[in-house]
Amino acid sequence: MKTILRGMLITAAISILPGLSTAQEWKPTKPVTIVVPVAPGSSNDMIARIMAERMTSTLGQPVLVENRPGAAGMLGAAQVVRSEPDGHTLLIAPSNIYIVPHFPAIGTSVKLNPLKDLTPVINAGTSPLLIVAHPSINVKTPRELITYLRNNAPVSYATSGAGSPMHIAGEMLQRSTGIKMTHIPYKGVMPGVNAVLSAEVPIGFTALAGAAPFIAAGKLVPIALIEKQRSYLLPMVPTLTESGIAGVEVSTYFQILAPGRTPAPIIQRFNKEMNTVLITPDVKEKLRNSGVQLMGGSSADAAKLARETYAKYGAVVKDLKIVGE
Repeated sequence: MKTILRGMLITAAISILPGLSTAQEWKPTKPVTIVVPVAPGSSNDMIARIMAERMTSTLGQPVLVENRPGAAGMLGAAQVVRSEPDGHTLLIAPSNIYIVPHFPAIGTSVKLNPLKDLTPVINAGTSPLLIVAHPSINVKTPRELITYLRNNAPVSYATSGAGSPMHIAGEMLQRSTGIKMTHIPYKGVMPGVNAVLSAEVPIGFTALAGAAPFIAAGKLVPIALIEKQRSYLLPMVPTLTESGIAGVEVSTYFQILAPGRTPAPIIQRFNKEMNTVLITPDVKEKLRNSGVQLMGGSSADAAKLARETYAKYGAVVKDLKIVGE
């Protein structure tokens, strides 16, 4: 009797999900909005717009993109957290959202727990992180960079924002070399890249996805990757580690998430649609040419990576005694 009653309750719960019947997949009943918590032109923005274009036809409803930068990405994240968990509002965000909560001084008016308040849908992709320089400073190698930093300390460096992996890499480099630097946080990858392009700051810690076209045009000089190993997207650029500068290894990725408590059938439908988009040949080529390595996989994969990132960078921030600006 208890088994029968449990089955009836599960069936009833499924039947009241918006747009879902037991005979078909969940479908949105109104436009879907993907919130991008950084400025336009970033990897997150690019992926969001590709997803929006492709899913509009498969979901049967318009999929819109809304940029909401601020508070190191937490402003847009908070907007999604406050939304109804009904599948009509999503977030695409860099791994910053699992790092920034460890910085009490950043976005003090925005309080959320990303592991509880958001539900990962998919790991969309990753982009190699590197140090770039304006050509005018005549720095081309990691060793030349260290010499420049030492002779001109404290040198200002741009990042996509306080609490980003790039910010942490800057702190790691200062600890590793003992050279003081000045962190200049911007509201996203592209504003930081533009600051180096205009020589507002001489160097930047950034993602290849934002810097790739400017590196190709000779307007930015790629100095070194700040990751564990070289990337096939930029095979000729060494890592700091292999150049003898130890202790500077970070990474980033882009995740698509829904508000916490979003029902599993909705998460599963979006995960299916997004995996389909990511394996489309023209999408793969476009993103690769833009410096993005595709990921994909299950929502469980995304949730596991989220937990690992939150724990890893919580320990790093504590160890380095980093504070937010």
